[in-house]
Amino acid sequence: MEKSDNNLSNMSSREDENNSYFREDHPPPHDLGTEKAILGSMLLEEYARNIAIEKLSSADLFYYPAHQRIFKAILKLYESGNKAIDIFSVTNILSSEGIISNIGGEEYLIELQNTIATSANIETWCEIISNLSSLRKMIAVCSATIEECYEADTDNISSMLGEIESSIFEVRDINRPAGSAKLSEFIVDAVKHLEDLQAQKTGATGILSGITNLDKIIVGLRNAEMIVVAARPSIGKTSFALNIASNIGINNNKSIAFFSLEMSSEQLTRRLLCGLAEVSEKDFYEKKFDEAEFSKKWRSVTSAATKLKNAEIYIDPTPGLSINELRAKALRLKHKYDIDIIIIDYLQLMKADLGRNDNRQNEVAKISVGIKSLAKELNVPVIVLAQLNRQAEQQDRPKLSHLRESGAIEQDADIVMFLHRDRDPQKDTTLEAIEAELIVEKNRNGQTGIAKLLFFPKIMTFRSQSRYSDEQ
Repeated sequence: MEKSDNNLSNMSSREDENNSYFREDHPPPHDLGTEKAILGSMLLEEYARNIAIEKLSSADLFYYPAHQRIFKAILKLYESGNKAIDIFSVTNILSSEGIISNIGGEEYLIELQNTIATSANIETWCEIISNLSSLRKMIAVCSATIEECYEADTDNISSMLGEIESSIFEVRDINRPAGSAKLSEFIVDAVKHLEDLQAQKTGATGILSGITNLDKIIVGLRNAEMIVVAARPSIGKTSFALNIASNIGINNNKSIAFFSLEMSSEQLTRRLLCGLAEVSEKDFYEKKFDEAEFSKKWRSVTSAATKLKNAEIYIDPTPGLSINELRAKALRLKHKYDIDIIIIDYLQLMKADLGRNDNRQNEVAKISVGIKSLAKELNVPVIVLAQLNRQAEQQDRPKLSHLRESGAIEQDADIVMFLHRDRDPQKDTTLEAIEAELIVEKNRNGQTGIAKLLFFPKIMTFRSQSRYSDEQ
């Protein structure tokens, strides 16, 4: 038996000796016994075989080439529908491929089967070799990164850093099994989902935005969805996004990643603070308060500051953010803080890697596809603000065709909403509130409609009209 183990070691060394990522005096992380136990279980029991094929996404998770070939042979029989998977059928496959002698012959398959007494720990064994494979891949990624850093073009550092971060986070996902599955596997969850809806008073299926009239229409911000909020400049897109961030972070105790490509962290924080405290920053500049009024408003400010300080809101003010950089940053935030929702302000300020013949529309299309992919990958709602073209100002209400620079945004988004109001009344400083609408023009998984809002220009805040009436 020792001879076959030495043969395996020699085979792996020969295949690794040209790989500069691993040192000869320090072999890559692996576990011979666990690999043998998994293959032995697969040869012995159908139950263990089913578990291993479900948990292991690729033969490359095995360190030893001989074990990779045996796993592939078992998988080939499994996929062909062959029920008689054992030493004899696997031997036939390996013999037909001319590699039976390379794995130690039929004797080694017998040795594998005799390795285990029980396959009860098959899931744990699969997890062990999957983790060891991740370590080997991380060594390779980090080693390649070192070489890239030595040869890096100093004019393209930010793009390189984004690619490096993405490569590192991809190691976590590379060993996941294939995502396809039979419909029947999801039926139980679908039925439970409907039961939960019936039991809920709100009927919400996702994170409540805190904008009551909106939540009645879209029943919450759902995971893996791309939600576009579009408007012309100076309508209040950023204010609306900050209102949602404040509502979700404070009232729902959720974690938010806010990517601002236009405003600084300090500006956004002041906007959040004044909006929550319901005070105007302008009034502080002009010092309009008497002592009693100042004391009252200052209590509101300190109360709002305490709430915001405890909120899990993370602001990234990187200008000119590329889609690769966004993905890398979002993955890091998800891993570190378990982010529940992402907000991007705004799409047209982002960048994407362009081909020689790409134009701006192609670039926006790449950004849109990347944002939708990110929502699915992290399984969180992604709210992205977007601008409308000038044609929107020539009509009573905006339409999907008014989305600026790309029809791909309309195609990729699960929900498209238009923030709409008349800008002229804002010039009247005596008005406390201005009527506004949030038009849900597209909702892939629900209904469309119009949420009636009020915009309070002094404190840059949107509220549902019905909620404000109730408070009055």
